[in-house]
Amino acid sequence: MKLALLISICILIPFKILTKKNFEPHEFELNNGLKVIVLENKRAPVIAQMLWYDFGSGVEEKGKSGLAHFMEHLMFKGTRKFPENTYSNFISRIGGTENAFTSYDYTAYYQVFPKSQIKKIMEMEADRMTNLILTKKNVEIEKKVILEERFQRIESDPSSQLDESMKSILFPNHYYGRPIIGWKHEIEQLSYEDVIKFYKENYIPNNATLILSGDIDLPTAKVYAKRFFGRIKKGDKNKQIQTINPDFKSSVFVELFHPTVKQQIWKKLYRVNSYKSSIKKGIALDIGLKILASGSASLLYEKLVNEEKKFSAIGGYFQGLAKGSGFVYFYAIPANNIGLKKIDEIINVEISRILKKGIDIKRFEIEKKKYLFDSIYEMDGILNPAQIIGESIHSGLKVNELIRWNEILEDISIQDIEKELNKFHKNKNYVLGVLDS
Repeated sequence: MKLALLISICILIPFKILTKKNFEPHEFELNNGLKVIVLENKRAPVIAQMLWYDFGSGVEEKGKSGLAHFMEHLMFKGTRKFPENTYSNFISRIGGTENAFTSYDYTAYYQVFPKSQIKKIMEMEADRMTNLILTKKNVEIEKKVILEERFQRIESDPSSQLDESMKSILFPNHYYGRPIIGWKHEIEQLSYEDVIKFYKENYIPNNATLILSGDIDLPTAKVYAKRFFGRIKKGDKNKQIQTINPDFKSSVFVELFHPTVKQQIWKKLYRVNSYKSSIKKGIALDIGLKILASGSASLLYEKLVNEEKKFSAIGGYFQGLAKGSGFVYFYAIPANNIGLKKIDEIINVEISRILKKGIDIKRFEIEKKKYLFDSIYEMDGILNPAQIIGESIHSGLKVNELIRWNEILEDISIQDIEKELNKFHKNKNYVLGVLDS
């Protein structure tokens, strides 16, 4: 299973642009509250099914971090009708693929398979929504697997440890500050009873969206969705308490020293508004940061790496798909071992110089066109459209906003880009970190 750690962006597909030509969703809702979205694409006799649950680690009680991700693992343990690995073995036998992932705001399960197997796949997916069979033994076994996963992903990786610490400081009053996989000491204390309670409270049809993409039409989707999911009873949906992080009044610096670190790494994590706050401002910031810090052709890389050779690498990106705040992640590897504040000063001075000079109009036009062209590639295929729409609507956006994405992009000017970059540069809600030996 995949774990959606927002800082290391293990699985997140970059959110791009959706057009009416390649994006024509049809929606309906069952009586039990299950939402269904159909994206018809008949280029090949293949279907991608994604079941998105409208919760991630954000619904966990304090002191029980990691439950959502733990439950994701356990959803593969089987039901009475389809015991143990029956579901996974069937998918493998028909030449399909499957996986799952947990984020802060959602949990998702997907399968890609031949069109002819749609009934069986939907039947098995619906069955495990409500009929999962768990024992204390397989819960304890899976707990060890997750603890080992945490060790491999975080505890044996100093860079991930630093990210985890910085994230907890940046979001002191929000679940974005907790690791999705959970804190080690809290995972160790999770019980069979905790798991069962979480499953019964959250795995309900009115907490989910089924997305079917590929060679399936709307009438067929309605028939099978009603047949297999329509019998499941609606549950009481948990209400998440909305919290707001306070603005920082002082600078925060985090240093992590580890003997295995061979090269000093500087990081800076900003808390910013997400697409949910404003799609137009989010796109403008995203394009602006691509010009400023994305890849070897970016302005910061050209100046500080290629020309002045003060760094061997530098980069940054915007993650704006979130129900709460988004974030901007910056990193740099200095050519020589220098202090945390000195690195920050060098980068800040260069950003100030770039913004004072202004963004070149040709560079802006190229990046804007690239942003559009990339979307065509991202929306190609069977699984990608389902992934993009699912991730977006479970991060607080609406389908009609996605359809209008190109219109919003077209309206963005170079002045919009510069405005958002200047606003970002003045942002004091950040944490500085350095990894050293």
